[in-house]
Amino acid sequence: MISSNSRYAGHSIEIVTDADGDARRVIVPMAPQQIRARVIKYRWAEDDRVDSVAADYYQDPTQWWRIADVNPQILDWTSVAPGTIVRIPDAD
Repeated sequence: MISSNSRYAGHSIEIVTDADGDARRVIVPMAPQQIRARVIKYRWAEDDRVDSVAADYYQDPTQWWRIADVNPQILDWTSVAPGTIVRIPDAD
């Protein structure tokens, strides 16, 4: 069950069967929507991690998804090249 205040609350849940025949529930994301947010531009550093950047800006590393949401071009946050400009949404 997805709680009503979850960022996944509007998404559907489907049952899928893997190659071994095991069924499991998965969240099916909605189509991307345009996000309007005030952002600052941040230059990614060599040792940055999205959770540590979120902790710096929001005082909460679990808020990393806010950064991911406004940077959909970054698919793998473990391999962001140093020097990449990343948008950080305003903390308000």
